[in-house]
Amino acid sequence: MDFRVALLLCLCLAVLVTAIPLESQAREKRDVLETLKDTWNEGAKLLTSAGEAVYDLAHPTEKSILNKMADMTKVSR
Repeated sequence: MDFRVALLLCLCLAVLVTAIPLESQAREKRDVLETLKDTWNEGAKLLTSAGEAVYDLAHPTEKSILNKMADMTKVSR
């Protein structure tokens, strides 16, 4: 009878130990989520800079040569 109780307790202990997640597994999951978050942020920054570049192509900030010449004639008058 004692043998059966001891075997049952050992079996329950083995099941309990295997059911508890290891710290390394939790750390790996956290690292994966952190990597995904960093990748998402980098992608958002890339799209933002690409959008700004497209906007700058459509609306250049530098004046054209004709506008510069017109400004120079206004100043000299």
